[in-house]
Amino acid sequence: MTLWSYMILILVLGFVPPLFWLWFWLKEDAHPEPKRALVRAFFGGMGAVIFALILESNFLGLNDLLRRTIGYSEALFHIITILGFAFIEEITKTGAAFFTALKTKYFDEPEDGIVYMITAALGFAALENALFVSGSLKTGVEQSLVVSAFRFINAVLLHISSAAIIGAGFAFSFFHKERRKRELVLAIFLATVLHALYNFFILYNVESILSQLWATLLVVIGAIVALLLFERARRVVV
Repeated sequence: MTLWSYMILILVLGFVPPLFWLWFWLKEDAHPEPKRALVRAFFGGMGAVIFALILESNFLGLNDLLRRTIGYSEALFHIITILGFAFIEEITKTGAAFFTALKTKYFDEPEDGIVYMITAALGFAALENALFVSGSLKTGVEQSLVVSAFRFINAVLLHISSAAIIGAGFAFSFFHKERRKRELVLAIFLATVLHALYNFFILYNVESILSQLWATLLVVIGAIVALLLFERARRVVV
């Protein structure tokens, strides 16, 4: 495989699934957002991957240092790692959406909170997918296709679901800014729990078919919740 074909395969398998879901979700928006704002949010989400990787690396080192210093169990180490990584990814995606779109004039309707959060999350998922596919290519193209298909259904939907929950925090406090901190704290907490449960099923029970099924069920339920939240955000009133 040539370098160019290698790069094209990574881009196709990594970016096509998130772009498909982005197209799907933008169709649900009755008042389409400016393309410039959407592009900024998407690339902001991609940039958030870099921050997340740096923060996760430092968090893992700190967690390991505390484990060896305090002496807590391996099980607790894994639980803290799962929760910490989930929180880092959710907070960096939120930061990406906030600084590229949600603090601008383009956030002019409640449901925009969900639209921009999902857009940033799909940018995050796109680069994350590309990194996973790049790693899986070392074991062959067939393995990359399996990874891409699995992440098309599960990992991308996870990012959509958790982003919609946080976006709902922005949407439901659109007319009541005094409630925003409380709404966002709850939303980020719920998104982190959802993300952590998914990570638990995938990362630490990777060979269990039952765990894979639980992970899939989790993201399907999350996607349904995301749709319901979006419809609810459309009806937010003063």
